[in-house]
Amino acid sequence: DNRKAATLIAHQIFKLGHKHIGIITAHTEFNDRALDRLDGVRDAMESLKISITNLEIVPTTYSLKSGAEGFEYFMAQRPRPTVIICGNDVLATGAITRANEMGIKIPDEVSITGFDDIDLAEVIQPNLTTVHVPHRRMGESAARLLLDVINGKEDCKSVELETDIIIRQSLSQVKI
Repeated sequence: DNRKAATLIAHQIFKLGHKHIGIITAHTEFNDRALDRLDGVRDAMESLKISITNLEIVPTTYSLKSGAEGFEYFMAQRPRPTVIICGNDVLATGAITRANEMGIKIPDEVSITGFDDIDLAEVIQPNLTTVHVPHRRMGESAARLLLDVINGKEDCKSVELETDIIIRQSLSQVKI
């Protein structure tokens, strides 16, 4: 449940005092995962009474270059966001890489989070705080469901797999 997972990481972010949020995400038209992740952040903001005017969104494609460009955009804004939530770990890796090139310290000057927990999340410096998505279990469940459908099983149903927030070095409390 992408929306639920995004709500969980957003609550963690807001618990650390972040109020000015930048989001680098895929275009949401025809992309239910990107839309659900964005809606999850909005849900968390609404539940905590954080004004939606504190949220700015950069829709883009999923690539390292797009993450870097989104990061540059947010660093030129005033006020800057205190955290940039990325729609996946590839975007976040692009953002962290550009921050490192620009001499901007993550998370001291701005925090960055991702979504997926791919291998890049552990090797980028600083290591990426992200949502762990159980990709292997998702694939196995999808294959089982497909086989059930092919075999005519009538009581096929979707399964919700749990996600976890993996706290690493790229997210910290807001410095006042």
